[in-house]
Amino acid sequence: MLVATLLGLATAAPAGAATFRVDDTGTFLSQPSTPMRWRQLAPGRAGDHTVEGRVTVALRLNLSPWLNRPARLFMGLAPTEGLQMSASWRTQGRLLPGTLRGGSRTLVFEGVVRDAFLQESIVLDLVADGRTLERAQSLQFFFEIEVMP
Repeated sequence: MLVATLLGLATAAPAGAATFRVDDTGTFLSQPSTPMRWRQLAPGRAGDHTVEGRVTVALRLNLSPWLNRPARLFMGLAPTEGLQMSASWRTQGRLLPGTLRGGSRTLVFEGVVRDAFLQESIVLDLVADGRTLERAQSLQFFFEIEVMP
């Protein structure tokens, strides 16, 4: 499971589709923790309390069980404890760019699985309300695939 540590659209499944968790054990982060920085230098009562962080992720998804099958691949973020985290990302083009919040997932690929391993570099931009960020938190990103039986 892809995990990022912080310092400081669900889509309906087609009828009959089976959903599986994707093995992403070959995935690694450019840094073990992501420092979060205030968007504004001195947030005030009327100011912006947003904190931001960025991390590069080298994805390696094992799609071999679904080789040559039509599929929809989703990226998800497990719910975060007391923190509304938003993540958006850019890709090298093999996956769709997107945005998601804790407790949701979004489509990142739709088509026939042509390779046993999907390798992609993504840049994750993390955003949260700094007033709710009291301690380091672990974010758990995951990938799910839907295939027709």
